Amino acid sequence: MSPDLLPFVALILFISSLIQGAVGFAFGLIALTFLTLLGIELTIIVPLLLTAGLAQLLVGVYKLRDHIQYEPLIKGSIIRYITLPLGILSLGYITTTIDKAQIEQLVGILILGIVGLQLLVRPTPKEKLHPVWTFLAFGASGYTAGLIAVGGPPIVLWVMAHKWTNGQIRSFLFASFLASAPINAVVLYFVLGDSVFSPMLYGLAFSPLIALGSHLGVKLGHAFSPEKLRTIAFSILAISSLSSIAAPLLH
Repeated sequence: MSPDLLPFVALILFISSLIQGAVGFAFGLIALTFLTLLGIELTIIVPLLLTAGLAQLLVGVYKLRDHIQYEPLIKGSIIRYITLPLGILSLGYITTTIDKAQIEQLVGILILGIVGLQLLVRPTPKEKLHPVWTFLAFGASGYTAGLIAVGGPPIVLWVMAHKWTNGQIRSFLFASFLASAPINAVVLYFVLGDSVFSPMLYGLAFSPLIALGSHLGVKLGHAFSPEKLRTIAFSILAISSLSSIAAPLLH
């Protein structure tokens, strides 16, 4: 990665962590979208975001630890552990066979479709969802987290369908992403080899800046009601999806 890009990378990571601190997700979505616009390869972005995101996840989990729903967190994490390695294996395969812009466009279209369906149907938040939806949401999240470092959208849609408070929503998202980090790192190394270490170190170097953004974002997030939080979450998903679809044209 060119040293000339470092200030832009730092700004992107700070803004992404600020937004994630406020709404509980979107760090990977926003960072991936704009880092690819800088021309950085996907095999660099994925390990960079893995370690870069640890700081803001730890801050978020610590500050909202009293709100975490542990039973669905454990069940969802087990499902993600199964499908996340499949996503990373796919990453290793597609980097030599498929253009990365095409992958990002496809993911963007899928996310946009899911958000559109959610906005059109507008289901009433419930206390519990059918187990099938849990398996689909966390299975898809694990796979896309391994593939492009963005596992948030399926879990966000799953969480937003629950009758949870602001703190429960954000704490669950933080804890869920943090729980998958160890296996993500291990499988990344086995698939991509020693090349993961350099971007991981870059990610760690940006950690203090990201932790600051997350800290400020968590404070900002207390000002939102669950309804407002849902609106912001869906808006970010839609904007990020459109950005991924349009990225090749902007290049």
